[in-house]
Amino acid sequence: MTRKKKLKITDDVETRFANWTAQLLAIMMPWSLYWVAGRASAKTVQVLSERVQEAAQDCPGAPFAWVADTYSDLHKNVIPSLIDGLQLLGWELGTHYVINEAPPEEWRQRMYNVCTDWRNTMVFYTGFNFTFISLDRLAIGAGRSYVGVFGDEVKYFPEEKFTNLLKAVRGFYVRYGQSVWYRSRTLTTDMPNPNHLGEYDWILKLSALNDKQAIMLMLRAGLIYNDCKKTYVSHLQEYRELSELVRTDHSLQTRLDKSANALENAKRNMKRWEERWIKTRKRVSFFFISSSYVNADILGLDWFSDELAEGLEGLSCNILSIIPKIEATLLFYPNLSIKNFFNDGFLNNVIEAKPFGWQEDCTVLRYHNNNLPLEAGMDSGNMLSLVIGQKIGREYRVLKEFYTLPPDTVRELADQFLHYFAPRRSKVLKFYYDRSMNSYKGVRADMATQIKNCIERDREGKRTGWNVQLMSIGQGNIGSNLEYRFMSDLLSGNLAGKLFTLLIDQYNCPNLKSEMEITKTKTVDDGGSQMVVKLKTGDKLPRERLPKESTNLTDALKYLLMRKEFIRLWQSKSSYLP
Repeated sequence: MTRKKKLKITDDVETRFANWTAQLLAIMMPWSLYWVAGRASAKTVQVLSERVQEAAQDCPGAPFAWVADTYSDLHKNVIPSLIDGLQLLGWELGTHYVINEAPPEEWRQRMYNVCTDWRNTMVFYTGFNFTFISLDRLAIGAGRSYVGVFGDEVKYFPEEKFTNLLKAVRGFYVRYGQSVWYRSRTLTTDMPNPNHLGEYDWILKLSALNDKQAIMLMLRAGLIYNDCKKTYVSHLQEYRELSELVRTDHSLQTRLDKSANALENAKRNMKRWEERWIKTRKRVSFFFISSSYVNADILGLDWFSDELAEGLEGLSCNILSIIPKIEATLLFYPNLSIKNFFNDGFLNNVIEAKPFGWQEDCTVLRYHNNNLPLEAGMDSGNMLSLVIGQKIGREYRVLKEFYTLPPDTVRELADQFLHYFAPRRSKVLKFYYDRSMNSYKGVRADMATQIKNCIERDREGKRTGWNVQLMSIGQGNIGSNLEYRFMSDLLSGNLAGKLFTLLIDQYNCPNLKSEMEITKTKTVDDGGSQMVVKLKTGDKLPRERLPKESTNLTDALKYLLMRKEFIRLWQSKSSYLP
């Protein structure tokens, strides 16, 4: 019986840590991976980055596509996360790859595709290269062919748009047709919730592509190949040690010769199993669903305890990866639909001119009018919430959301606003808020005056140039039932003639969108009759969950839109007044 040699952890053997799912996927390395994983599962920094490294080395010179939902998300989140993941694996920007710049001539000669414009590209030292494509800017990838495709957060990908893009994953069969990676897909996301507008669950259909027998064969081959690699390296370590010792002790030459034979046999065995492993991976898809608990060793139990402390609403998808059912409960915004949102609010040419990770400001907003005053609605509940909008003609567009969580105060909220809208020419802000924010107005300690002062003066007390006009002085109480009836009419489009059509930027107001999608109703007794009001149990959730699951941003929207003149027009029989 042959005794396995033990691998020694030395300077020439790199130690990496990964959760068990990442290890499983690295050992299998399937042709196509469709992974639905809970939040904080290390999708990008471990799994995607590892597959990028493998593809870059296995397919030198091959053009691949990396797809995201928006160009803004590519710049802010996707590419910085990919850079972090590759850095953890030992690959450095400028040494192993370049982004948005012409690569060295030596790298360029290894590229199989022709490229004359290096914008939105990532080129590796092997010639392997990505074109970064966003589904809101498909022209970036027009007319090109790709060997494979990567995509993260695919729950935001409209199926039709993404399917059309996949038609371009067909190129260079003569050169790469025999590669495992030819026409491969690597798609990851957390669990999609079709109850949320703009989330798509088509990836779940890909579970039908799983072939259990082929997957198990691939896994077994991967495990044996992994053992063969460890055996080879352990023999290599022994051979190197003996080579050093034989210089001073020639009696060890016989042992060195045996070690050399064992090393050669281990190498041949490793190569044999590498070929078998590669053969088992070809055209094998692996669809897998896992919860955030796969990363429990890294996150720690306290992270899960904090996340789940107040129940599972909103977390059954994000953390536990439970496939959601269509909610039958009556929602507070029953007429909310995709037509109330717009997804073309970014000026991508502005983003393109900025470095990756740039902190955006209002210059990226397509529908922002620099010459008209801004309007803001604010709620001062468990978190401070601010939504910004402008009415232009028959459209009212909600352009941006801001919020702070305890212990941050109005100072931090004002700083967010001041940074984002610093480039504006007109610095007039019309401010709408809850009447309770006027409490203590007599001693100038009310919340409305505080936010006004913080916007008009910076942290050092210097004037910012902003003029904040308090518009809700004398405003009456806006009841929850009144809001329910008003928003039902507004969102259905019934007030387009009297008031306007409401349009919300789904990418710059993601938390407002989430709150509107999940806020529910309850009925209360009103003198013998039942009245529909807003259910506000989400406002008592832990602070980290408030942005997406409370009602604070929806209340800020209420104060922005339900001003006295709009309410009068809604209740009157008059037609639209400009």
